Amino acid sequence: MNQLKILLINPPFFPEERYGKKLKHFGAINEPLGLAYLAANLELHNYSVKILDCTALDINPEKIPQELKKDNYDLIGLTMLTPMYSRVKETIRIIKRICPQVKIIVGGAHPTTLPKETLEEIKSIDYVCIGEGEHTIVELAQALEEKKDIDNIAGLAFRKNGQVILNSSRKLEKNLDIFPPPARHFLPIEKYRLTASRTQKSSFCPTLIIARGCPFSCSYCSRTFGKTFRHHSVKRVIQEIESLIEQYNASELNLEADNLTIDQNFLSSLCQEIIKRKINQKIRWTCESRMDLVNENLLKEMHQAGCWQISYGVESGVQRLLDLINKEEKLEDMERAFVLTKKVGITIRGFFMLGLPTETYQESLQTIKFAKKLDPLWAQFTITTPFPGTPMFEMLKEKGEIRTFNWKHYNTWAGWTESEIAFLPKGRTLKELKALQKRALVSFYLRPKIFFRFIKNINSWAAFKKYLRGFLTLLKTKHEDITN
Repeated sequence: MNQLKILLINPPFFPEERYGKKLKHFGAINEPLGLAYLAANLELHNYSVKILDCTALDINPEKIPQELKKDNYDLIGLTMLTPMYSRVKETIRIIKRICPQVKIIVGGAHPTTLPKETLEEIKSIDYVCIGEGEHTIVELAQALEEKKDIDNIAGLAFRKNGQVILNSSRKLEKNLDIFPPPARHFLPIEKYRLTASRTQKSSFCPTLIIARGCPFSCSYCSRTFGKTFRHHSVKRVIQEIESLIEQYNASELNLEADNLTIDQNFLSSLCQEIIKRKINQKIRWTCESRMDLVNENLLKEMHQAGCWQISYGVESGVQRLLDLINKEEKLEDMERAFVLTKKVGITIRGFFMLGLPTETYQESLQTIKFAKKLDPLWAQFTITTPFPGTPMFEMLKEKGEIRTFNWKHYNTWAGWTESEIAFLPKGRTLKELKALQKRALVSFYLRPKIFFRFIKNINSWAAFKKYLRGFLTLLKTKHEDITN
């Protein structure tokens, strides 16, 4: 066992901050699988490692010192998404106060996109991991352990003589199976839940990352894992599914990939193996896909293998806006995919964005109307947020249309919180767009057909409580003044 002790932290970023008080019970508390992958690879190389998930364990910043005193850590790593920026900064300040000698590395979508700025703005950070971190953090640990130079560690940024140094980029790992399964034994598994719309009988639904990367060029996506679709082998995926069933008694899974149906031969092989091993009799699963990447035969095979739900990113009901964000899908193709998916017995969760660049108020209403026409089982309406690293962010920044660079306001659920909004289309107001996000959910779900559909789908006491709480929340919201 190597002597270096490593702690990986998921900073405190609670559902209320992201979703607001009314929706906090419906929001997700996701497993920090990125950290779990890092921990697994560190373990493989004989390093002592732990994960502290402050969000899942409800550990606020004031409680962090007592956690740090439980061991003498040499390296602490933190994950950072853009809305978590201020929380990460606060957490690092506390860490350095308690453990001034510890080295700190941050990774994730935000520092990957803005490594130089992150190091310049948060002086207590020693290193930034750019992109996939499994190899990078092991090489850094080895260098610290052996007191070697770090100048040649690909994918690492750091300071040297007061200057920020960006090492060469790290090539994406082609063989994902080289990484051991995420170290879930470090995680408080019972604390995690997906959104209420992604489970059937219980809130416990582990996520299994099947693939990384997406070849498409939607302007709102940062593509942190590159444009090459890389997937685990069928054998590896089956092993991890069986492990989740055996170790955690999982009966539902989220098979995570930006677009699971990109490689249809791979997906078909996976479905066939699930059926062959009769895993479909033990587990039900959900996934995400583009609508132009499905056909009836594939959908039937997925359904037979246990797929009960697919999430589709519709985004807008206006073709002009779909073309503007480089979605590369047509409205008629979306309608066709919805019909086929429902036909084979798979339910749908639809993603819709409000406040796209140049979008008018009437076009926002058109998107809500289109959502009702498509009629997914669940619909999610988020406020367009141009995150750093996306083509949309660069375009709007160049035009001077970004309203704030205070990252805590980069919140897609801002309509339900006190948060600002990072971008507003010309002619739109903050109050109007925030109210419209609420109006979208209320008008979609508080329709008689939806009420009776959910009554019909109640199959457990947990489901009854979930639907009742949602209905009462929206009913209360409807009676508030959300249009002024």
